[in-house]
Amino acid sequence: MKHTSSCLALAVLLLSACNKPDEGESAGGETESTEALGSYDINPESGEVRATHTDAAGVTTTMWAGKDVPTELADPFLPYPGAELVSTTRVDQGDGSFVTLDFTTPDRRNQVVAFYRELALDAGIDPEIDISGENATTLGGESPDGGISFTLSVRSDGSRTEGQLSVASGFE
Repeated sequence: MKHTSSCLALAVLLLSACNKPDEGESAGGETESTEALGSYDINPESGEVRATHTDAAGVTTTMWAGKDVPTELADPFLPYPGAELVSTTRVDQGDGSFVTLDFTTPDRRNQVVAFYRELALDAGIDPEIDISGENATTLGGESPDGGISFTLSVRSDGSRTEGQLSVASGFE
């Protein structure tokens, strides 16, 4: 699944709140400096993107996107066994994290959905979103205490299944 546009949109949103250092002359002839509130870095070798933003309240949000970004998910969620991980987008803010994994697998769509349905139930989540069509399924829900939420979108593409799993945890 293509996630490049969503990663770029997220990076733009994060960076739009960043201030560029502004140096100029004040009325008294002194140089003023404004501290940057955000930054971003693109690794030219891997293409991995990392952006950081600190808001006026001092809360720091960090976003990483790329193929080799850590795939740590809230328990009991994990990457689909044997799947090829295409990319990961991770946003951390305080104790909260939001992780999106894009993957492909030769397994059938119903196998992927059954696997994540079981993990959701293990997390105490009874999926409230369960929509299936001819070639696609969306599954999602939130734990009763609001501590973990997830969405899974999978679609059949010939002999492969493409999936996107998003798991959020630790946000109030």
